[in-house]
Amino acid sequence: MECRYDNRHEKLHRLNRRISLVLRAGIAVSLILIVCGLIIFLVSGAPHTSPLIPVASLIDGFAALNPAAFITAGVILILLLPISMLILSLAYFAAVREKQPVIVCIVLLVMLASSLILALK
Repeated sequence: MECRYDNRHEKLHRLNRRISLVLRAGIAVSLILIVCGLIIFLVSGAPHTSPLIPVASLIDGFAALNPAAFITAGVILILLLPISMLILSLAYFAAVREKQPVIVCIVLLVMLASSLILALK
């Protein structure tokens, strides 16, 4: 019985490290994208336009050094971080065969994904 507890404890510790890494890296990349967008905006002297652009225009916006493309990508990345956290948690709970947390993670994923889809329309 003790061995099973230690195994779960180690898996939970690894999950926490992965979540921490994903969150730190995601926030850092998001911050870099937003700051780059602001710098490009200030340097280019471009007229103030909509701060966010459609997702379909991101690649063209990056190629054109459109500051709104960088800011939009940073905001989208911040919005995706909770979803990635839930996916990692879901994988952990599925691996240790915990049924109730798996269901909770799935419900939360559906809610977050649907709200993100509605927000990006």
